[in-house]
Amino acid sequence: MIICMLALSTSAIAQNKITEFEQTIKTGKAKNIEALIHITGGELSIKGGTNDLAHAKLTYDKYDWSPSVSYTEKDDFGKLIIKASTEGDEKRIDDDNKCFITLNDKYNYSLGVVLGAGLANIDLEGFNIKKALFKLGVGTFNVNLANASLLFLKIEAGVGEANFDLSGNYKNDLKVQINAGIGQFNVTVPGNIGVKFIVKGFLGDVKTPGYKKSGNEYTNALYGNTKHSIVVKINGAIGTINIKEDKLY
Repeated sequence: MIICMLALSTSAIAQNKITEFEQTIKTGKAKNIEALIHITGGELSIKGGTNDLAHAKLTYDKYDWSPSVSYTEKDDFGKLIIKASTEGDEKRIDDDNKCFITLNDKYNYSLGVVLGAGLANIDLEGFNIKKALFKLGVGTFNVNLANASLLFLKIEAGVGEANFDLSGNYKNDLKVQINAGIGQFNVTVPGNIGVKFIVKGFLGDVKTPGYKKSGNEYTNALYGNTKHSIVVKINGAIGTINIKEDKLY
């Protein structure tokens, strides 16, 4: 079996201690992509819109980050790794550290994202993502996974505010596991499917759009009456959980 490396158009430009790094990964034969993104500190943006497989552009303090982008293929599976890590304190926030990633929405993804401290805006609406893992640090994290065909989502919540949009027209069940977290967690779900939240070890407020509460379970009126359902398990958080329904679905 052949393992190939596909990478093109890489540049790094140093200006004092601020460095720019840019790389494009061209499309290959694989249709199933495992994407691993590990960014520590600063600002992260991920969205669709490229005709290549991926494009990454970073501006950063060269003493903070050591970025790398790689892609390998084996049979019909590709592995994309984008890293901007540091040997020092991963909780450091530097406004100069910015990472902009554009992905091709025509592929089947499994996704792993590790975020340090700072701000993240991730818009993957309409992508085909079967499973995803988010490990969040300290800051504000905005993640749009509407109509992303998710089957399984795991979130290791950090400290701050996390906003997840899970709305859409579901043709499958979705299971969500959320662990820990201190702060505010806002999640949007569709209004046309059965939804259940199971909250354990939580200290704070759970706000729902009229869900029925039984013990540590919160269910909407449709739960148990639709072909597919969304089940969210939340363990050990402190703060506020806000559940919202998207009336478009």
